[in-house]
Parts: sequence; C-alpha cells; structure tokens
Amino acid sequence: MKIEKINENKIRITFNHSYLQENNVDVHSFMSNSLESQSLFLSMLDEAEREIGFITDNYKLCIEALALSNGNFIITVTRIEKEALKSTRVQVRRKQTQNTKKLIYKFSNFDDFCNFENFLSTSMPNLVDKLSTSNALYKYEDYFFFVLQNIDEPYLSAISNAISEFAISVSDSDLILNKIREYGMLLHTTS
Repeated sequence: MKIEKINENKIRITFNHSYLQENNVDVHSFMSNSLESQSLFLSMLDEAEREIGFITDNYKLCIEALALSNGNFIITVTRIEKEALKSTRVQVRRKQTQNTKKLIYKFSNFDDFCNFENFLSTSMPNLVDKLSTSNALYKYEDYFFFVLQNIDEPYLSAISNAISEFAISVSDSDLILNKIREYGMLLHTTS
C-alpha cells in the first residue's frame, strides 16, 4: 500500500489485490462495502494519520474509488471542513462519458498538471505512451489547458478517470481550443 499526500486536504491510497489478500478481504467483499472492507478502509485512514499526519476527525470525507485494469485500486480521500459545507451549494452530477477523440482539461495551476504527469508515470506507466497521438499544453488566463487529440478508444475512460482528480473537463472544446490557440501560450506539444 502506498499513501501520497496530494495537498493539505487530499490523499491518494494505492494498493493491489495482494494487499487485500494480506488483510483477509476478497475483492468482491471489498467492492460491496462489507464490514471487512469498512474496517480495512478505517485502518488505511489510521495508517495515513500515522505516516503523513492526515487527520480525519471533525471532517466530512469525500471518497473516490477507482479500480484500474492492471489490478490496482486507487482511493482518493478529500476532507471537507464542516464550515465549508454550510457555505457551499452541493450539486450532484452524473459523469458523462465523452465519445470524442479530442479532450481538453483545465488545470488550476502548473503544480496540478505536474502531479497528474507524476501520477501517470508512477501508477499507469504503460498508459503514458498510449495517451494520444497528439497533445499540447497551453497557458491561458492563469490556467493550464491540456489538449489531447486522437486518443485510442480503449484508453479513453482510463484517461478521463485519472485526470479528473487533477483537472476539470472543458465543454465546448472546439470554441475553447480556438481561443487558447489564438490567445494562449503554447508550452509543450507532441505529435
């Protein structure tokens, strides 16, 4: 098991099937939110507190789980202060899969983009080379836009799931792409 601190309020826990077996939890039990899996998750949070000081007492938690095709599991835990919940309007939206060969993601800052790149190279090294046949990174209005074109269909959902922890998907991609190409600064491109 590997615990990484993404920022002050977010951690990522990565583990595989053998970790589940070592803790006497089978995959089906883990995926069905059984008492065993809840106990294992609480022990993961205890370990995160011991290793990196990630305290979850007096916080609401947002848990995102991702099962990768290579057999690894990634759990992202975000703690939310109760005061922030009172002042924030919560919206629930269903994730829409995009059936396009062009995706644009907006990163709040360059560190978020670097964290995404680091995550890909460590957690999904085989996916990096297959990411897309053409991609570019632009800076526009203090944001960083990552443009992926000609993505192989089998990797589309893996890319979308992985990048969603670091950036937001941009709708009206043709309009935004034209705007950032004209007014933004191209930082990197591959073809």
